[in-house]
Amino acid sequence: MKNKKWLQIMGLAMSLPSIIFVAVWGSMQLAKMHIITQTQAVFLFLAIISNMLFMMVYYAYKRKN
Repeated sequence: MKNKKWLQIMGLAMSLPSIIFVAVWGSMQLAKMHIITQTQAVFLFLAIISNMLFMMVYYAYKRKN
């Protein structure tokens, strides 16, 4: 592969749809089992997605040169 420095970013970007699905399913299951509230489940989902997007931007910025 030519651009090995972009491999980590592409890996995160390609796994984003499946992570969204698993994060929604997992947080809603926790809410259904009354381990966390519905609001906490939404915040957990948003925290996971925000972290993934931040890591993609961070790795892209770090490997810009």
